[in-house]
Amino acid sequence: MRNDRVDGGALISEGGRTYPIFNGVPRFLVDPSLKTSVTSFGNEWNHFNYDRFKANWLTHIANGVFGSPEYFRGKLIVDCAAGSCMHARWMSEYGASHVIALELSDSVDGIARENLRGIDNVDVIQCSIDAHPIRPHSINGLVICNAAIQHTPSVKRTATALWQMVGPDGELSFSCYARYPNDPVWMARHWLVYRPLRAALSRCPFNVILGYAKLMATLRMIPLAGPLLEKAGFVVRGEVPPGDNYNERLYETAVLNTFDMYGSHKYQHHLSGGELADICNSLAPKPNRTLNLERYYSRPMPPGLPIRLIGHP
Repeated sequence: MRNDRVDGGALISEGGRTYPIFNGVPRFLVDPSLKTSVTSFGNEWNHFNYDRFKANWLTHIANGVFGSPEYFRGKLIVDCAAGSCMHARWMSEYGASHVIALELSDSVDGIARENLRGIDNVDVIQCSIDAHPIRPHSINGLVICNAAIQHTPSVKRTATALWQMVGPDGELSFSCYARYPNDPVWMARHWLVYRPLRAALSRCPFNVILGYAKLMATLRMIPLAGPLLEKAGFVVRGEVPPGDNYNERLYETAVLNTFDMYGSHKYQHHLSGGELADICNSLAPKPNRTLNLERYYSRPMPPGLPIRLIGHP
């Protein structure tokens, strides 16, 4: 035991199924083969960490989405696909009562452990977010899945699983890569650049993909040429808020976002507005319980903007 936490052992369900606990992390790996689909994310977060991106998180997520980091104060939060657990740490530091971090990759035994040292109100569970162990309708706080649901086998199945956690006074916040089938420029870029480039890079070793991301991030810093490369889809940087170490964060954001777009993770979906609306309507059919759906497909999309589904009636 450590601070009333179990470092090792097992959880046994009422049906007799055993789930091991290792390094203080319960392992709910219903389908262990799914871990291979997120190997690149374990490599990604163990390499990038995200600890230098707090300004991005504060501007785009805490302030841009929720108005202020004070929104997290006193809330029970489930951070889905928690990665390096820096978001979980920051939400804890801004007063969340308890954060449950769900993550499938091996980052739970690497960078996540390092980032949560000294934090007593964050618990990590290794599981697929579409097969989590959270009791239905038990989260009367926030279930958040930031920029990760597109990397699961089925966006609809995962969104349904996440929504099932939400209680009457809670909400689900999630974002997914967008698709614009009526925009010929977007479609040309998607089919002529993104699809063949991802098909090639995703088969490469980690260091090759990282090298490509670093090269493109360097070129993105060049006036005129850099923005054209991003418009064409060879590099992904997006908006970076001003502040300390601005130029370094410009570069690091481009490396991370480009790696995330072209990494070797198995699943990567883009949904149209109609497809996303169908999912939201199946979960929360009353329009006043779905926020940001129209803004989500505005051009340009506000940085960090999620779909927000307000709790079960």
